Amino acid sequence: MIEIDGITMPLVDAHVHIWNHFHGSRLGNVPLEPLGWGRVRQGGEVYLSILPERPDNLVLVESLLVYMDELGADNAVILQNPCYGDQRNYIREVLHAHPGKFVSLGMLDPRLGQARVEKEMDNLLDEYGFKGFKIEVPDVPFPMDELEYDFLFRKIMEQGAVLALDLGWHDGPFVFNIERLEKVLRKYPALPLVLCHLGVSRLDDHDQKNPYPFLQQTLKLLDINRDHLYFDISGLPLFDDKDEYPFERSLDIFKMAYHTCGTDRLLWGSDMPTIMTTCTYKQTLTQITRHCDFLTQKDYEQLFHKNAEKVYF
Repeated sequence: MIEIDGITMPLVDAHVHIWNHFHGSRLGNVPLEPLGWGRVRQGGEVYLSILPERPDNLVLVESLLVYMDELGADNAVILQNPCYGDQRNYIREVLHAHPGKFVSLGMLDPRLGQARVEKEMDNLLDEYGFKGFKIEVPDVPFPMDELEYDFLFRKIMEQGAVLALDLGWHDGPFVFNIERLEKVLRKYPALPLVLCHLGVSRLDDHDQKNPYPFLQQTLKLLDINRDHLYFDISGLPLFDDKDEYPFERSLDIFKMAYHTCGTDRLLWGSDMPTIMTTCTYKQTLTQITRHCDFLTQKDYEQLFHKNAEKVYF
C-alpha cells in the first residue's frame, strides 16, 4: 500500500521482468550474450542491461519482492521478453509460490504457424495459468495485419485473454508498425490490448517534441477501440535518459497522454529491472506522485491499481 495526500491505496506494478536463466535474443535471431555484472553483448555492441549487482545477470523474484516491499507495491504483472528468453517454467513456479501476488503473460512467436501457435496459446493459459500473451514485435518480427495472422487475434478474443504489445524502440522495419496495428484494430475493435511504454511511439527519439505527433497517432487508436485498449507508462524516464530526475521531457509526455485520454486508459508500471540503469525504483513512482499536481485522487486510483486490476487480475 502507498499513501498519497493522506489516503492509502493499493499499488500494482503493471510491468516488471524476472528471469533465472538468461538466454535472450533480439530482432528475430540476434543473440544476447550475458557478460556478467549487468553487461550484455548484442552483435558487436556491449552495453549495460541491468545494474551490475549480480555476476550472472540474473534477476530473481526474491530481489523483486524486496524492492516491491520497500516501495509499497502490493502486486505486479510479470511480462516476458525475448531479450531475456522464455521464462515460463520459472514464472509458473513463482505464481504457485506467491498466489495472488503476481500475474503473468506468456511469450508468443506468431511466426511458428497457426496450428503450433494455437496449441501454445492453450497451453500457456491452461497449464501455466497466464492471463494472456506478450509479443515484442521487432524481436519476433511479423506483419501483424497479414491475413495469415488473423487467427491470433480471433483466438485471443475467444479465450478472453489479453494481449500486450511492445511496438519497439529505436528504428527498424518492424518498429512502431502503427498503420498495421490500426488495420488490426479496425478488424477486431474489441481486442483486449495493452500497448507497453505508451506504444513507445518513437518517443525515444529526442527530436520528437510536444505535441509528439507519433504519440498522438497512437492515442488516436482509442477512436477505434475505446473500451478495451490501454497504455502502460512503464519506463517513462527512458524517454528522457539524457536528463536527470524528475525527467522533465518524460513528464511532458505523460501530461500529453493524460490530457488526451485521461487516466482511465493508463497503467502505471516501472519496467523493473531495466529502468534502474536510469533511475531508482522509487523514482518511477515519485516522478508521478510528486511532480504531477494536476492528478486527482480518482486519477491516482485508476493509474496505480484499478485499471491494472481490471485488465490483468
